Amino acid sequence: MRFNDRITFVKETESYYDHVKGEYVEGEPILTTKPCNLSTLGINRTNELFGQIDKAVTVARLQRPYKDQIDYVLIDGQKYRILRQSDYRKGVFYLEGVASNG
Repeated sequence: MRFNDRITFVKETESYYDHVKGEYVEGEPILTTKPCNLSTLGINRTNELFGQIDKAVTVARLQRPYKDQIDYVLIDGQKYRILRQSDYRKGVFYLEGVASNG
């Protein structure tokens, strides 16, 4: 299996008060990019896992398990919500695209 695609895991950080500046500073997101293999999930398998066919589900497979906290992922600049992470293999993520507010 080729891991020629890239996935970026995003963890949002909290805003905090900076005593030197005397103001609140917005938290910077923590970005971690990993190689992956991307594919779409077929209609039958989508029904088995999620019980509905109106979702376009993307499967991201990593070489090694990813166990850090994640708020969302980015693939080619598009934001994806994590529907599920495989219990058996922690390196497999089921993703749903999120419409951006332009």
